Amino acid sequence: MKTGASSQLKSLDQLRFGDEYEIISLNGSGEIKKRLLDMGFIPGARGVRLRHALFYDPIEIQIGQYKVSLRQKEARNILVLPLGSPSLSTPDAPETFEFNDNAPKRRRRMGKSRFSKFFDPQEKSVRNFKERLGRREDHDESVIRVAVAGNPNTGKSTLFNALTGSHVHVGNYAGVTVETKKSRIAFRDFIIEFIDLPGIYSLSAYSFEEVVGRDFILLQKPEVVLDVIDATNLERNFYLCLQFQELGVPVIGALNMMDAAEKKGISIDTDLLGNLLHIPFVKTSALRKEGLDLLLERIIEVAVQNREIKKRAVASSRSQAALTEPRGRHCNYGHDIETAHENIIAELSRDPLFAEQFSLHWVAIKLLENDKDAYQKVEANHRFSRDVLQLVSRVRARLEKMYGMDSTTLVAQQRYGFIRGALREAVVSPEPDEANDFTEKVDRWLLHQKFGLLFFFGIMFLVYNITFLIGDFLAGFIDTFFGWLARHASTALGEGILKDFIVDGMIGGVGGVIVFLPVILLLFAFLSFLEDTGYMARAAFVMDKVMHKFGLHGRSFIPMMISTGCAVPAVLATRTLANHRDRVVTAIVLPMMMCSAKTPVVAMLMAGFFGPYSGLMFWLLWLSAWLVALISARLLSRVMFKGNTTPFVMELPPYRMPTASGIIRHMWDKAIGYLRKAATVILAASVITWILFHIPQKTGGTYDQEIVALTKQQLNAQSQKDISNKIKELEFARNQENIRYSYGGRLGVWMQPFFAPLGMDWKMVVALLAAMPAKEIVISTFGVLYGVEGEPDSGDGNLSIIRAMRHDQVYNPAIVFAFAIFLLLYIPCLATLAVIKKEFDGWRWVLFTQIFSFLTAYAIAWISYQIGLFFLA
Repeated sequence: MKTGASSQLKSLDQLRFGDEYEIISLNGSGEIKKRLLDMGFIPGARGVRLRHALFYDPIEIQIGQYKVSLRQKEARNILVLPLGSPSLSTPDAPETFEFNDNAPKRRRRMGKSRFSKFFDPQEKSVRNFKERLGRREDHDESVIRVAVAGNPNTGKSTLFNALTGSHVHVGNYAGVTVETKKSRIAFRDFIIEFIDLPGIYSLSAYSFEEVVGRDFILLQKPEVVLDVIDATNLERNFYLCLQFQELGVPVIGALNMMDAAEKKGISIDTDLLGNLLHIPFVKTSALRKEGLDLLLERIIEVAVQNREIKKRAVASSRSQAALTEPRGRHCNYGHDIETAHENIIAELSRDPLFAEQFSLHWVAIKLLENDKDAYQKVEANHRFSRDVLQLVSRVRARLEKMYGMDSTTLVAQQRYGFIRGALREAVVSPEPDEANDFTEKVDRWLLHQKFGLLFFFGIMFLVYNITFLIGDFLAGFIDTFFGWLARHASTALGEGILKDFIVDGMIGGVGGVIVFLPVILLLFAFLSFLEDTGYMARAAFVMDKVMHKFGLHGRSFIPMMISTGCAVPAVLATRTLANHRDRVVTAIVLPMMMCSAKTPVVAMLMAGFFGPYSGLMFWLLWLSAWLVALISARLLSRVMFKGNTTPFVMELPPYRMPTASGIIRHMWDKAIGYLRKAATVILAASVITWILFHIPQKTGGTYDQEIVALTKQQLNAQSQKDISNKIKELEFARNQENIRYSYGGRLGVWMQPFFAPLGMDWKMVVALLAAMPAKEIVISTFGVLYGVEGEPDSGDGNLSIIRAMRHDQVYNPAIVFAFAIFLLLYIPCLATLAVIKKEFDGWRWVLFTQIFSFLTAYAIAWISYQIGLFFLA
């Protein structure tokens, strides 16, 4: 940059739409600066400012070949030089991403001969296949353990599913609550076990997923790391790939989405690229299932070679930690950084136990990057930690003085320079055609400053209306089946308490929940489609300013959307939030959302009491849950969790068409979980509820005598319909009296005065109490209360419940709506509370969540009831 250019400098937020820029420096410090560097915001990087969301925040920019959203606050710390100004250097100026083994001020174009001198093909096996010591979970020589990793939006899950088929075991990583998928397949003479790691952007200690992924490789020591790489965005993906290599384990790069890359005219020389980066690469297309066999063969080849290296090390009486890492096996950071790096490794190697536990190369480079987790590992595990950290402090100070930038930025710049040099050698990529960019065309509307939020709510409105339009039709078939099953069970068992228990308690309880399985499946299908297309990231961009106004991070929107399916995975999804404050606030309000457990109950009530307006009323309840959750988050942020939220930096992936198999698999997983819940928790709760409301039984009542007398009159009467209706009224009154006499009824009657301001009678109170384990229980509880599950003459248990509730003069639309609001917001189910306890290590937040949600539900339900009475009057 020539003299006088400093007068042209601006912060990134000051640029106008369409302005191109070159990054000069990053101000600030801490984890957000490290995150920006990891995502390519390094000095010399070029990009374009695209647009902003509602209220002018956040903004969307393009940097390199991908798009990122960030807030104006973070953009102010990025100093840029607008391109095209008179003070800019000429077009023949050196590239800013060039590989550099000296100082950044002396950039030169890198030719093949200069680049290749850092690599020795004869040392490839040692560089690529070094194995660290550590306890293995599986010592069977026929089993090869492979960690499947990569950036988000690279098709990692699709490739995992294509490799493993349907043989997937879902569980948790050891010691943490991060969900993992494992699968074993037979190939050649080996069993290959794939472990699906979380999608991450780097191996910095910025998010919980990054720490989990990194420590899994460090401590569990898989034989191979399969890095799934988006072939259309190599520069961004290779940043993580090189960091995997620095962990000291063999890495294989799966160049996924090659079909999309070829359509864009991208040509990749995998042999040359593998020689340059010392990583074997395989072209794949998970969508078309291309390159999978070659990928599996490469995994076996790498694992076998790695085992041979280990055997030779043992035979020569040398520990694995003693194997020196040749100069060319990792990214070369230039003479000065490499010298500092080697000095730190020498100091670290003074502790043999530490050297056996961790990759010294990785620890050394992370110390230079000022990684907090690396510092903690040294302090906790190294015998001479004080000497090591003092050396690191001196080395970093010397490098920063020499280069005029902090060592964190320097390492990131050199790593990107190394990648850029390799790509120029081995990849031919045409200039992007912005005019015909499909993603950009769609984003002009969906991310519009004024209309983006309207598009979001419109899309969700369509999703829920279409879901219920189709789901209700399919639910009729399931409902007919359970009606048929109830009739046959009643005929086979005859009258008595056993029949009531089987028909009402079990068939009615479980059937009343399973009948809404089509609705749940369709809802998950739509959400999966939106997520896989890339729209969910856009929705977070659109909603960030709104979320920020309510004291939440923009990323909190994603767990909140997940909670519309189930709060349990939503609470787990809060791990994507780097700040503990943001995680706790988000987790507390997540259970207030309309989840799959509440959906069938609310749908039944809305359909039964609001007729043609049921879809609109359901949508209003869905929107109300969002508003209450956001307002609650704002209140918590202002009163109990004061402080700033973490910065918003998120990649916006290109739009892609989801695979039908991926959506079906997602639906299948949810269906299995839903049915398993119906067969265990819901069945158990239904049985317990039935027992509570049938024991003790009242004897000596007059209703039975009157019913017998009327039955005899009905045989000879002309007007049988009137007598039949009278018998039904007596049976209803008898059932109500018996339930009030039971233990559950007595509890509901005792608590009813507390809920009287909400318009609820004792039966609604009982339903709420019974539904605390799982909200679906409300349907079966009402069925038990009214004695109408599996009514033999109807074949339609849920409609019978609605008819019974309508027949009960207590209920009106205002009461029903207040009840639905209370059900949405009050105490979360047991599974959600258990996850909150596990995620946040104790009962404190569990107890607080219960109290806060109950008080909030009571207040909002009372307000809605008063408004409803006003309109009814």
